[in-house]
Amino acid sequence: MSQQISSSRTLHRLVYISRQAFTPHMIADDEIDALIRASIRNNLAAAITGLLLVHDGWFVQVLEGPAEAVMTTYRRILNDPRHAESRVISAAPASCREFGDWHMCARQLSAADDAILKTLSQRDGFDPAKLTDRSALRLLKAVRGIQDRTALTA
Repeated sequence: MSQQISSSRTLHRLVYISRQAFTPHMIADDEIDALIRASIRNNLAAAITGLLLVHDGWFVQVLEGPAEAVMTTYRRILNDPRHAESRVISAAPASCREFGDWHMCARQLSAADDAILKTLSQRDGFDPAKLTDRSALRLLKAVRGIQDRTALTA
């Protein structure tokens, strides 16, 4: 795992995983929608971009922005009772934003999410705890690519 803290104004990228602190099948769609809306509002105000994947009881998220804002956002996530067993996969300065057009993405946003979840479910057990910094970023970029392609064809 690579971890470096950037200066407060440097572009910083943090990738983390956490378990949902509730039963995934019992959460209402409106609670996920409310989480997404609040995150978009907070991220816009803090100049944070990134992507959130919610699947099978897990959150996998990348946050990008000024280092201080990224760390403040992550501390807020750590204090959120919906997250448990949070673990930083990587945290380091970034040369550019990989998710510059994304303030939030999650499983409830579009039809493309169903395809993503189906693909993840067909794998031999989705286990974000086994993700490395490279594989986590690759997964989130793939989700972004599928979302982008689906938005173009919709």
